[in-house]
Amino acid sequence: MSARSVLFCLLSCASLGCPEEAKVEEERRVRGTAQVLADGRAELAKNRPDRAIAYFKEAVSMSPNDVDPYIQLAEAYRLSGNEPGAILTLKQAEDISGGSDPSLKRARADMHLKLHQERAAIAEFLALRDLGILTDGELRMVALLLAHDGRVSDAYATIDPILKRTPDDPATKTVEAEILLVDGKELEAAKLMDSLLTATPDLTPARILRARYFISNLQLDAAEDDLLAVKEADRQAPEVVTLRSRVLNQLGRHDEAAKLVEPLLEGDPRNPVLLSLLAETRLLQERGIDAQVLIDRALGENARFAPALYVRGRSIELGGNIDAAVTDYETAIRSDPSYVRPLSRLWALYLKRKETGEAIVTLERLLFMGEATQQEKLELLRLYVDTGANLQRGKTLVTEALRRDPKNKEYLKLKARIDKALGPKKAGIIIMKHR
Repeated sequence: MSARSVLFCLLSCASLGCPEEAKVEEERRVRGTAQVLADGRAELAKNRPDRAIAYFKEAVSMSPNDVDPYIQLAEAYRLSGNEPGAILTLKQAEDISGGSDPSLKRARADMHLKLHQERAAIAEFLALRDLGILTDGELRMVALLLAHDGRVSDAYATIDPILKRTPDDPATKTVEAEILLVDGKELEAAKLMDSLLTATPDLTPARILRARYFISNLQLDAAEDDLLAVKEADRQAPEVVTLRSRVLNQLGRHDEAAKLVEPLLEGDPRNPVLLSLLAETRLLQERGIDAQVLIDRALGENARFAPALYVRGRSIELGGNIDAAVTDYETAIRSDPSYVRPLSRLWALYLKRKETGEAIVTLERLLFMGEATQQEKLELLRLYVDTGANLQRGKTLVTEALRRDPKNKEYLKLKARIDKALGPKKAGIIIMKHR
């Protein structure tokens, strides 16, 4: 090659960019971005989201058209408490991708779920479901979200494809049992849970579900038996420990509840779940100062942690300040709408404050979550009959109650009043929507 030709090639590469040089530069950029993302994830693993944010911002600047760094940055913002920043970052990623990237839809759905924005999460997951790209596990999760949002028919429809392929799939049948509970079909749900655990005794989700069912029916010894039967590998799972602590406290065995949690807390002294559980036990042991110290520690880890706010509300309620207790319970629910315990305190306090509508809505939320006790269902029935609200739902409730206890005089009276109200004159019926 002549000197003139070499010079021409060099000038061409300088002005237009040689393909090989461009390829090398692109590989260097990809490797650099991957390393920066890895450094950011390492900081998240050390619970240092603020440091992770700096790495993820650098990754965004290195690969501004790549969706993944934005998703990682949004998660870091969420963990740092910057929820608006998290949502805005996902919106920026959406603008870049044109909104068509399924991974971005899934990231938005997960983000809404982590922020306890269940209805927004449902909308995203349903879009993914319609694209046919949800796993069976995700379909089961979406079905439960729909059921607890009062969309029972949609919940059944979401797991139906799985059951058509594998009619006896234990995980999906467990979800079906939970939907049945939400649907008010307790006897069918109980039979299904029993058959699942007879066939698969190590099925932890079914054990937990049946324990929750027994707790709501105040069959505490049966609930404890199920929790003790959970397989060894799952006995220290947060939900199992939480339910066991709750059962022991309801049975008045507070020392046992403390001994359950204390060793776990020694190994994980900043865990807000364990701090809140022990705080509630200390409160029931009439060790109010110790309880307050634990509550403060839990809220120091997470100022919006619903279980800690609930225990603080219980402490305030025991002190006689109903309005302040309601504030803490309501704050806990806003922080985590799926957390049940404050709802069970709130409805009675609303009735004391003559806020009947709020009491009904609160009891309905417990009902839709499959967590209403028989006493709470009876109270909801009474309120339906007294106010004329949601009588069709009341009819379903009283029919199911009479299946269990066909000679119960109060249920029979309530059914007669509902039947009369649902007669020819329906104009006065008040419809109150679940919210």
